[in-house]
Amino acid sequence: MEEHRKIFKIASILLQYPEQDWMEDKQLFHEISSLGNESVRKLFLQFLDYLTTNEIETLCETYVNTFDFSDKTTMYLTYHLFGDQKERGQAFLKLKEEFRNAGFDLLDEELPDYLPVVLEFASVAPEEQAKKMLLIHKTTIDKIAEELKLANNPYYLVMDGCVTGIVSFLEEKKAS
Repeated sequence: MEEHRKIFKIASILLQYPEQDWMEDKQLFHEISSLGNESVRKLFLQFLDYLTTNEIETLCETYVNTFDFSDKTTMYLTYHLFGDQKERGQAFLKLKEEFRNAGFDLLDEELPDYLPVVLEFASVAPEEQAKKMLLIHKTTIDKIAEELKLANNPYYLVMDGCVTGIVSFLEEKKAS
């Protein structure tokens, strides 16, 4: 798996609701440890350290407070642009079409603007569709990362690694 895809896949996992199973997954630790991008590897390893040095209840509470109770850091990316306005529904339709055009259908319960879903898509989609999806959301992802940094929130480690991966991927020239 090429480096960018691996970074997006790992970030997608780390940004999901904490579960004991994936926190004890030795393969996830191995995948992070084998990242070639040193700054992303260090950020993700620091986050793993945070995960392993806190109780699951604390991790869950931090996650909910960070992503479910804050408009500034919610992972529903179109919410940052439209709130609960009807334009958000129209944005959902356009995003679902982008997923379909790349050959991916979302499950009924998945919202197309949920950051872990967007990152999962970027980890498997054809390069052009992955870049387009990340370009659509880059400004919002940057804003979330900045808010987490200002709050000294441990999820900043994942978001900063994610942003680093996105910038590198978007700047990469298409192989000819």
